Amino acid sequence: MIAELFNKITNKDKKRLTDEISTVGIFDRYSTYPSKGLTPEKLASILRDADSGDVYRQMELFEEMLEKDGHMQAIFQARRLAVTRRNYSIIPASDNPKDIEIADDVDKMIKRIKGWKNSLADMLDAVPKGFSVCQLIWKYKGDKLVVSNIEHVHQKKFRFGKISDPYSDPKELRMIIDPKQIDSYRDLVPADELSRANTDGVSIDNNPILRRRFIVTYCKARSGNPARTSLLRTLTYLWLFKNYDVKWWVKFGEILLGYRIGKYDPSGVDAEKQKLLLEQAVEGLATDSAAVISKDSIIEFAEMKNTAQSHQVYGDLKDFVNSEATECVLGHTGTTTGTPGKLGQEDMAKEVKQELVEADAQVVDETVTDDIIKIYVDMNHGPQEEYPYYQTDLSQALDLSKEAEIDIKLQTMGYPLSQKYVKEKYGRPLPNPKDEEDEILTPRLQSQFPGAPITAKDDIEVKKKLLMRR
Repeated sequence: MIAELFNKITNKDKKRLTDEISTVGIFDRYSTYPSKGLTPEKLASILRDADSGDVYRQMELFEEMLEKDGHMQAIFQARRLAVTRRNYSIIPASDNPKDIEIADDVDKMIKRIKGWKNSLADMLDAVPKGFSVCQLIWKYKGDKLVVSNIEHVHQKKFRFGKISDPYSDPKELRMIIDPKQIDSYRDLVPADELSRANTDGVSIDNNPILRRRFIVTYCKARSGNPARTSLLRTLTYLWLFKNYDVKWWVKFGEILLGYRIGKYDPSGVDAEKQKLLLEQAVEGLATDSAAVISKDSIIEFAEMKNTAQSHQVYGDLKDFVNSEATECVLGHTGTTTGTPGKLGQEDMAKEVKQELVEADAQVVDETVTDDIIKIYVDMNHGPQEEYPYYQTDLSQALDLSKEAEIDIKLQTMGYPLSQKYVKEKYGRPLPNPKDEEDEILTPRLQSQFPGAPITAKDDIEVKKKLLMRR
């Protein structure tokens, strides 16, 4: 379906791509903070709304989870950086000169996109949240239509399926449009859809213009309804338990030194007033260790028993939740909580992490190829049978010491190694015979002449001494 939309391109469509459209409404600047007072019942309500396609509160909760939990932010950041820090290549569709020329043009266009690495990070926001959406900002550069910038659009701006039709496609991505933004979409969206844009939203998947304006990245932790396939959804209840744990741990810290017990005379004058003042005094001791009470009141401190054991309960629960989250996100707890020196644990952790890097890189590669490169080529070179492919460099750094040992053994076996091979593999430039500073150094025979390398001229003297000794 999308391929057919891409092939139907007119000059009017190109013009529409450069028109400015608004994606940020006044209420998008703020959050409803669904984590405030979060309970199992409230969390279940948020998840049920998402099941029906309304992911607004779920996406706000996901954002808070990453903001408030340093451990969770760190493990997702590790997955994101494992891809964004790598280089990439644009692979031509074939060895045909025309295909190579198109691939080179695509490469130049991507290099000119402002903040490309940040754009990749925005696409990989799909890893924790299931999907991410970015808007392509198109502009003319000479006679070519190019992508000048890529802007992230918050996932809470979208829903799956129509709220007015429970039988609508639950996988269809639709964008909710604020009534004050309607005017910028009138030439892009059919009137019947636009009338319900604030509730049902407008289809991204089935609109040829919007599909070229927005790139959508999906990263599913499992199969099914896209509103339920994110990693953070799996972690919501664990995060709820940890949230409870931290709150109670803070309260526990306030009373770690003991309970504060206030005593007053209920038969005295102004007993209720005395009781109220005593309560305020006891609470004040929890924060500033200072209080003022009447001479008829008493405050006692009761020592807490088994404080160490109580303290450990909170720590154990926190460690359990962190361990479960790490295993869920990285596939193995050894990458963050492994025991140093434990045989095989580091190697196993690295192997699992490399698999996740490959999976995340494939998600990015497909998104850039399908949602950016194909559209750019169609607009500027016309529809093609095959398109250039974006490929993340997944090669791992070589251990050059081990590689050198292997190459030396190959040479002793008579296997030829070219200068070009050594130059490219070890990054050592070949000397220029016309440059005096590039005079070739010859290593001394360490068993007979220990010391630093010498020049080719000095090598003659070395050979004479060898002959004399013989």
